[in-house]
Amino acid sequence: MAYQVTSLGISVLALLRERPMHGYEMFQTLEVRHEDRILKVRPGSLYHVINRLSEEKLIRQTSTGRRGNRPERTTYELTNAGADALALRLRDLVASPVHEFEKFVVALAEIHHLDRATAVQALRRRISSLHDIAAELQALRSSGNSSYRAALDYLAATTLAKLAWLEQFASSLEREERDTKPLQHEAAP
Repeated sequence: MAYQVTSLGISVLALLRERPMHGYEMFQTLEVRHEDRILKVRPGSLYHVINRLSEEKLIRQTSTGRRGNRPERTTYELTNAGADALALRLRDLVASPVHEFEKFVVALAEIHHLDRATAVQALRRRISSLHDIAAELQALRSSGNSSYRAALDYLAATTLAKLAWLEQFASSLEREERDTKPLQHEAAP
């Protein structure tokens, strides 16, 4: 089976499409651009992906150097095969939806195992957190980083849709809780 470029691999290839960089510079750039809102970025996984992309000849080393007492750094650049792989992977991901297994959907499928009050309380906490996330996304969108505008717009729109659905669901559970009267035991004669 041919190597399939991961989400982090896409980000590395895209960064190197802009210009050659060393691994630490890639990590810093992803952090500054708040790409951690889009994918999980850890130094160890980043360097693993860089090594794999290099093995696959999608990127290549251009130089290795050291400045002052800093660690030695290897700079990479995008190959023609890497540019082709980036375009192909992006086209496929944009065109073809994939089923992603969200942990929260599993929790919704099993929420009936909680009593209503606990479920509503948990939903209200999630709603509060999503409001914070929506505000953060709006601030990022307003910061002017146009290269991620479409991704931030999508995340903002889906977050708002999730909020609307969750508000409705939590409210319906609250109504059910209010309307449900405790069972009355009949008094013995």
